[in-house]
Parts: sequence; structure tokens; C-alpha cells
Amino acid sequence: MKQLQHLSSAERDKITILQSEGLSIRKIAKELGRSPSTISRELNRPEALYYRGKYIGSQTDKRVRENWKKSHQRVNEYLSLRWVQDFIKNNLKYGYSPEIISNLLKTEHGLPLSHETIYIYIYSPKRKLWHLLLRRPNGRKSRTPGRFCYRGTGKNIPNRIDIDFRMQEANLRSEVGHFEADSIESKRVRGVQKSCLTVVVDRKSRYTTIRKTASKTALQTTTSIIEALKPLSNNIKSITYDNGCEFSMHEKINKTLNIQSYFCKPYASYEKGTVENINGLIRRFFPKGTDFDEMTDEEVEKITVWLNNYPRGIFNYYTSQYFFDKEIQAILTSSQNINK
Repeated sequence: MKQLQHLSSAERDKITILQSEGLSIRKIAKELGRSPSTISRELNRPEALYYRGKYIGSQTDKRVRENWKKSHQRVNEYLSLRWVQDFIKNNLKYGYSPEIISNLLKTEHGLPLSHETIYIYIYSPKRKLWHLLLRRPNGRKSRTPGRFCYRGTGKNIPNRIDIDFRMQEANLRSEVGHFEADSIESKRVRGVQKSCLTVVVDRKSRYTTIRKTASKTALQTTTSIIEALKPLSNNIKSITYDNGCEFSMHEKINKTLNIQSYFCKPYASYEKGTVENINGLIRRFFPKGTDFDEMTDEEVEKITVWLNNYPRGIFNYYTSQYFFDKEIQAILTSSQNINK
């Protein structure tokens, strides 16, 4: 089967002949080596031209190509506008992704520029805006797949509960209160790694808290997580970790906050992909090689506020702060109604 290719003019002509012979959509698809859904979409597309109930492939092909050319001319016209170019560049500098910029152009200005079109514009040799992307802080000039983050096996973590036993509410993101935690390492000075960032993210709302931690030890990490989540303790149900030894005192966190903890499988940090994604955004501002000892708590708080007020496509471009507050308010309202 041919995949991800438009029908050619020759294929459209063949559809005309085969349909005139009375062949069904499935038989036409088999003759062309295409899926039946492709043939069905072709026969029902707005540009399809019929004569006496029969599909005319040559004329349909001509109309399809004309429409394609017109639509792409419009895109080129939009991208040639100086204010559109400035709009894209300024929002990239602010940390917005092409998906968010596409949505802003559509909702605020009525321009139908897809995020893929904006990516092509960003990576064009003429523009060279790739360095402004959140995911390209280290000089990469092309769109490449990420890599796994390898961690320990969990042998030194007492009473470790595997992620397979995590409650369904956390797996399905059906309620707020199920968090993921991770550490971002600082620059090593003379081979010694000092302070780090402890990041905790709610799985459903992506609400994030970040604490600068004096060192990447179990005691310091545990203290940071408790301090970060204590104001939310009434609404916390679980935390998921990787197998780093800094999380070996998870039972103290469980007891203090009255929650349950779960651990990813060895070498599978992608199982807590929510916090890994947030780490990638944080690295935009604090790339590898940053000495966190030189960073102030105010700088950390500034990035936390930015993350929680970042428009997210998954929430129809509402922010994590808005979504989290809305969920918590719904829980409180429900609790009050029960108590009446």
C-alpha cells in the first residue's frame, strides 16, 4: 500500500475508467494499491467533478491542483507580511511553541497558518529561527527524536511500589492530585555536583512547583518536595518517581503528606513523561552547564509562574494555573454540597 501520498493524475484517470466499469470502491482500491478510505475520500471531496453521475478524474485533478496552488499562495502572502514575521519571532522569543502561535494567529487575527507551516518558516535557511524554539537550546538545527533518560534500577529504594500498581485515576489523569517528581542537575564544579532543581508536576493540570535544592541528596530532595507540596496537601494523592537514589526517602514524604508513591520501571523515565516534558521547558532558560548555586530563588519563581501561565493546547489554550484552580474549586464545591 502507498502511504502519505496524494493521488496522481494517472490514478485519477484510472478511477474514472474502473468506476465506469461498475467496480466497487474496495475493488478500485485494490487495483490501485490504495486503501478504500482513500478512494472514498477522493470521490467525495469538494473538488470532485462528475458528469451524469460519473467521476471525471482529469478535471478533478485540475481543480485539486489549482486549489492547492491558491491556498499555498495565500500562505506565502501571509508569511511575506512584516507584522506576521514579527509576530512569529516575538512569540518564539517569549517561549511560545509554533502550535500556540498558530492558535493565536487564528483566534486573534483570523490567519489560518498551521503549526507545520510555521515550523517550515522557522527552519528555512533564509530565516534561521530554529535557535528560538524551546526544544532547540543546544544548537540543534533539525527536528530530531528525543532520547531516553537512563537512571538507576531502584535496588536501593526501600518498599518501592512499581508503577504497574498505580491507581487508575493517576493513569487516566481523571483527577488532579497525582504528581510526578524529578531533579534537574546543576553544573559540576571540579567534578562535584552541588545544588539542583527539584521539580514536581500535577499529571492532569500540568501545574508545576520548582524548588532550588542545596544538594541532590535524599534528605535535601525530600525536604524540598514536602515544602513544595505542603500548601496543597489536602489535594495530593500520589507521586511518581524514577529510580534515582535521591527519592529513597519517599516513605517520609508519604507519611508527612498522607499520600502514596510509585516508581517507574528501571531505565524507563519516559513513564513519567509529564515532568520530563516540563524539564525540557525549564532547560530552555537554564541549559546544561548552568550553575544553580548562582541562581536566586526569585529567578526560579519567575520560571515557575511562566510555566503555570503558559497556554496549553491540550486545555484549549487555557493555562495550567487556570485549569488547576478550576479543578480544585470544583472539588471544594462538591465537598461543601456533601457536607450540607
